[in-house]
Amino acid sequence: MESEGATFKQMLDRLEQIAEMLEREDLELEQSLALFEEAVGLLKASKQKLSESRQRVERLLGSLEEGVEAEPLESEEEEAEEG
Repeated sequence: MESEGATFKQMLDRLEQIAEMLEREDLELEQSLALFEEAVGLLKASKQKLSESRQRVERLLGSLEEGVEAEPLESEEEEAEEG
């Protein structure tokens, strides 16, 4: 799964699939390592999405405390195009 274009839920679903597959004992070592590597990438991408979401919430809460209207945030698609 390409984690860059995936939603947070899609990444969590894939992580659950990987966990179930790794719990089986019929995988070859190389298959297990490839799945583990994919899971690490998904975990990193998930952590990044959570961090970005937290920053967005903090900006919105900060704008409420200051009495300033919240600025519209760029959509994920716009951010992806810039990055």
